[in-house]
Amino acid sequence: MKFSFHWASLLMVLLSGTLHAQEYNLDQLVELALKNSFEIQSATLDEKKTSAKIDEVKARLLPSFNISGDYKGYFKIPGQVVPASTFGGPEGSYTTLALGLPYNLSTSAQVSQTLFNPSVRFALKAANLSRDLTALSTVKTKEDIAYNVAYAYYNLVMLKQQIAFLDTNLVSQDRLYKISNLLYQNQMAQGIDKDRILINKTATETQLASVRDSYNQIANLLKLYTGLPQSDTIRIVVTVSNDMLNPGKTVYEPLRRTEVKLLERQKDLNELDGRNIKAGFIPTVSAYGVANLAYYGKGGENSVLKAVPGYWAGLQLNWNVFDGFARKAKATQNRIDTEKLNVQIRQLEETFQMEEANAQSKFTVEQKNIRSKSDQVRLAERVYKQTQLQFKEGTVSLTDVIQAENTLNEAQTNYLTSLVQLLQAELDWKKATGALLEK
Repeated sequence: MKFSFHWASLLMVLLSGTLHAQEYNLDQLVELALKNSFEIQSATLDEKKTSAKIDEVKARLLPSFNISGDYKGYFKIPGQVVPASTFGGPEGSYTTLALGLPYNLSTSAQVSQTLFNPSVRFALKAANLSRDLTALSTVKTKEDIAYNVAYAYYNLVMLKQQIAFLDTNLVSQDRLYKISNLLYQNQMAQGIDKDRILINKTATETQLASVRDSYNQIANLLKLYTGLPQSDTIRIVVTVSNDMLNPGKTVYEPLRRTEVKLLERQKDLNELDGRNIKAGFIPTVSAYGVANLAYYGKGGENSVLKAVPGYWAGLQLNWNVFDGFARKAKATQNRIDTEKLNVQIRQLEETFQMEEANAQSKFTVEQKNIRSKSDQVRLAERVYKQTQLQFKEGTVSLTDVIQAENTLNEAQTNYLTSLVQLLQAELDWKKATGALLEK
């Protein structure tokens, strides 16, 4: 992800004047944010969880082994009704026999293996697609973080440049105030002139304090994004490339946006779900084997304990022949969901094309504006300094000085506006073309 720029008028922006502060450019700040972000850490854990779910689905293809045990102690052994004639009794009559012993202990071990179940195969494919979906969600999180870091960074660029302008203006106003005060003391100027300059100077000081506060707040936000301690002092290096100032030289080729990829993966998942619904009409077959060992016993003088083993194997078929048209209703919902996803994909693609066109157009316009705005600032500064000298010599009035100062302030404001719009237009262009994380 390349955000670095080269421009002589913005060689360095300081987050602090501390000499030993760590120095960062935008690429390094984005790298820190991608490394330390809690959101990315959470997204990475989601990826690991999805991998564990895939292992869970794969386990359904392997044999399962179960052991069970059962103990019964009968206070009264249940009886069975049998014909009395079996034991020499009269025909047509029945008697109750209590068969068995009062103590029963049974232990079984069963192995089962799914032989045919289409749903398991579709579930495995769906799990793999879910992993892709989770990975794309992580990419989207990284893109959002990169955008937020760059946006905060560009605002710091603008605010720091504004602070530099205000500091310079304040020095000029202070010098002008001393001159007007000296002229007033020598009865060469009116007291109102001195007061008007003082009012402007105070207003500049107030604006400077407000801008510094905004700067500190965004700097703290940037520390939060990058995972740096709030107590740390960092220094930011800013350079603006010549390509940005030359219309037509900067180009970002459109890529497939992550948001569209997410919907396409969701569409693939929906297709698998539809195939799985149809597979519900197909029977499933499983094989199993059982080893059983039962103990029957009783206490007392004639106590006995008899072990009775048993072994068997079998095939089990499950076929849901009719489910009250539930599968048909699910298939209809699935088809509607697919149509809805197609509509959302088309809508997103149209929106992204619009965003790309708007961002590129805005970037081109601001490329043309920034040079003229910079020239206007230099010209206004020259006029303001010349007017101050003329005021000192008494050849112009204070009104001319204030007018020149207002012109300079307006030129500076226009320049700052164009600068931040240029930087943000480039950022929006990167986002619109899916190039936020591109190297």
